Amino acid sequence: MDSGNTAVGVGRLIARLLLEWILLAIIGALIYVLYINIVFYLIPTNWKSVLLAYDSVVRSVIIVTIGAILVWDTGRRISDYISKYDRVRGTVLKFVLDTVLIVAILIALAVTFEKFGLSVAAFSGTAVGIIIGLAAQQTLSNVIAGIVIIMTGRYKPGDRITIVNWRYGIVRTMYPHEGLPNGFTGVIRNITLMFTEVISDSGWVYTIPNYVMLDALIIHRDVAPFKRIRARIDVPSSIDPWVFEERIKEALRDGRIKSVRVKVGETWQSINLYQAIIEVLADGKADGEELKDLVLREAVKIRNELGKQ
Repeated sequence: MDSGNTAVGVGRLIARLLLEWILLAIIGALIYVLYINIVFYLIPTNWKSVLLAYDSVVRSVIIVTIGAILVWDTGRRISDYISKYDRVRGTVLKFVLDTVLIVAILIALAVTFEKFGLSVAAFSGTAVGIIIGLAAQQTLSNVIAGIVIIMTGRYKPGDRITIVNWRYGIVRTMYPHEGLPNGFTGVIRNITLMFTEVISDSGWVYTIPNYVMLDALIIHRDVAPFKRIRARIDVPSSIDPWVFEERIKEALRDGRIKSVRVKVGETWQSINLYQAIIEVLADGKADGEELKDLVLREAVKIRNELGKQ
């Protein structure tokens, strides 16, 4: 990473944030001045005393709103900048800033309530009631699950995984018998407070609740030390299985492939056929679908050549 370009990028980010802070502060001041002018010049006299009594509430609302916008926008810009170099830290920072924003708003509202004679205890009880209500709707469950996922590093943006969960059923393939796990495979695109976004191998974008992801079996596709691939093909009984095995081993001399073994199984389709079960042990970073395609192509080619002899 070029330190000069990094310094320029950080400088631009700080300048942009300072400009936004100044503009929002001016907007907040203008809104308050507009409110005061409306109260003094446009509102009937008998209403002025009532509205002025709530002057501190108006100021608190303006400050809380401007502050929330500032924290949210600042956090978004900083996390986006950090995510260019480290997506995990950028996501964690966004979680922290979102949490700080929620806590700050609750504290500001508590202080406002206290000024008007409502105890903080009463406000806290209300807040707890709201939280319990959110938990009943699984909202809080998603948030807590998202924090756990980030803090434990169960997966991170960029990981290619398979998600296996009883809530989302998939019709399994009948052939081959060693079909893929009953789950969804894709690359993690983003982790938010509520959801995890996954780009499937088919190009679809899945938005999955975090509590489902925390409960699911996660198969990490990129970190396995090896990958086992199995392919089946029907072979005429006239072809010696030992010869077929030697030919397939010779054809599959590839840097990604560690070993090749052929087993013979019976088939119910014909007494003149047997089933060759080709087991390939490959490097963990190899593309399983690509290798399986290669194995089957070579197997068909060798079967045809041996069948003509």
